Amino acid sequence: MAKIHLVVELGSSNTYIYKVGTGLLLNEPSMIAKKIGTNEIYAVGSDAKKLIGKTNEDICVISPIRNGVVVNLDMAQKMFQYFYKKVVPSKSIFDSIDVLLCVSNGLGDNQISDFKEVIFSSGIGNVSTVPSSIVSLVGAGVNIDRPSAVISLNIGGGTTDFALVSLNEIVNGFSINFGGEDMDKSIRDYIYHTKGLEISLMSAEKLKNECLSLYSNDLSNMEVNGIDVATKRPRSEIIASSDIRVAVLHFFENICMGLEHLINLCSPEIASDIAPNGVVVTGGVANMPGIEDYITKNIGLPCFVAENPQLATVVGGAKYIQNNN
Repeated sequence: MAKIHLVVELGSSNTYIYKVGTGLLLNEPSMIAKKIGTNEIYAVGSDAKKLIGKTNEDICVISPIRNGVVVNLDMAQKMFQYFYKKVVPSKSIFDSIDVLLCVSNGLGDNQISDFKEVIFSSGIGNVSTVPSSIVSLVGAGVNIDRPSAVISLNIGGGTTDFALVSLNEIVNGFSINFGGEDMDKSIRDYIYHTKGLEISLMSAEKLKNECLSLYSNDLSNMEVNGIDVATKRPRSEIIASSDIRVAVLHFFENICMGLEHLINLCSPEIASDIAPNGVVVTGGVANMPGIEDYITKNIGLPCFVAENPQLATVVGGAKYIQNNN
């Protein structure tokens, strides 16, 4: 019987399924749409996200995972069952399937158990967990087997994980319940109050991903469409990077404060390691221009962004399995 190894990340924003030896099988929004008052599922993943703000009152779009925890177990299970059937051929039921589930290092036992229940609901019997902070470093190409500490900063959709890692272990770590989705909401609200324009969260997300920069002299701009708050009519507006930087700067200030707190927990021996090794940033927000310089300037340590940081966790999970088999 062939054994299949899958790496799964059930994120607040996106769900990833990665097959060891093959590559990425799935990257879709962690969303599900259902008809209110029934168990009928209307759409899942990307198809569900497209329905936001465009359905009648009978259909609701649900994010069953928020701020890094399962908030609707039933819908999370149905969502994952759909994803699993989409990428794993039915003939694979005769194979042995092991899942490595990447989880935030700030979760308690009951919260981790909820995530496992989501995976078990698809008939998978063998599920192990690993902190995302560890495997994201592996995915970034960091050798964590050495007795040399490095800081892992994983900025997800709903959670930001901080961890000091050495010899395959988290020496100190914690999580803060904010991430890229909170930045989207902050951008949307800021534009509403300063530009008098009501935009969708998806438009705010696009602004964050394509226009926002932490460089104060970045001249990027982008046109967005929305509803004029005063006239209630459709209107477009050119939004500059400098306009929305103000809306998210407090998130990055809090991230730097979190890093400072983590550093203050270090022994002198560990501190001597992180001076050259610095901070490795992963997660979708890591793609933001200027993040390396911003962190280095504020905490005085070198900062490195992983190549393809959004996939660093699942890619690292696959390498972690291969290294330990």
